[in-house]
Amino acid sequence: MGVTLFHTPQPVTSAGRAARTLRHAALALTLAALAAAALAGAFAPAAAATPDAATIDAFLSGHGSPMAGNGAAFVAAGEQYGVDPAFLVAISGAETSFGQLLYSQNGDVCTYNAFNWFFGPTWPQSDFASWSDGISRVAQGLAGPLYYGAGLYAVDAIAPRYCPDGTADWISNVTTFLTALGGNPADTRLFAPSASPPSVQPGLIALNGSVSLGAGPYEVGRHVDAGFTITNTGAQPLTLDGIRLAVRGPGGVSADMVSRHPVTILAGQSRAITAAIPLTMRGRWSGWIEVSGGDASSLVGKKQAFVFHVKLPHDPRVRRWVVREASLATGR
Repeated sequence: MGVTLFHTPQPVTSAGRAARTLRHAALALTLAALAAAALAGAFAPAAAATPDAATIDAFLSGHGSPMAGNGAAFVAAGEQYGVDPAFLVAISGAETSFGQLLYSQNGDVCTYNAFNWFFGPTWPQSDFASWSDGISRVAQGLAGPLYYGAGLYAVDAIAPRYCPDGTADWISNVTTFLTALGGNPADTRLFAPSASPPSVQPGLIALNGSVSLGAGPYEVGRHVDAGFTITNTGAQPLTLDGIRLAVRGPGGVSADMVSRHPVTILAGQSRAITAAIPLTMRGRWSGWIEVSGGDASSLVGKKQAFVFHVKLPHDPRVRRWVVREASLATGR
């Protein structure tokens, strides 16, 4: 039986409010048509004290929020996409007083949109099917290429793109709500990636061969399939808390593919690991394999288990979008 590693999805058709202009809409739609969506998740030490469902529900109830009772949805979305649930709650507080003041124009209300997450007024992307749907979609978008995929993790780094008007107030409000729930304004991710490969080899877990990569094309907006096999060379079953294919893109961008549940490998047993790496930037990509047990992580195989290069798409419209987004992200 194999294990599939998960990461953030490919570009989606919903994006943040004022920063999502028609230009972004056309781009996201084009990219979405190019890429197959992937499930998301992460495994690593928590970046902040993550609130549980009951804590979130109590917090929302205390603020008179109609989303009270959806604490489990915030936690589930955060775990799936690697976004601190406290950050999701905090954004809803800053944008709509936790869902109490939904945006509307000419009687058209953005249903279940507590985050003001839309391209423009009255667009279909403004509406969600339920509170939980909206929570999940926003977590997915934050984990995507415009925010985490662009290396934006701190509240003050995300703010100018998410809320270009009234940015200072947005930072202040989000930070207040986030810290009240135990979050970290300097890093809103639920799980922080490893900064570098572990120095310790696990001993009993061995890599069979090498990491295999799909044939491509390796272009921004697509994904590359990756696979490898690990074996328990010991005489006893081993339970791993996590398996990570650490993926680093240009400028140190992290796109780690990880397991979200413990995996037991019997003595002498091999496990095939598969992943679909989203390609969000052009340039050199590389990475390594690590496994976790208890409080320790160990390197499996070489410190550079794979390397490949990503190019801009052939589609001229998408190429222009990629170049514009790169300029926006770097301030050039």
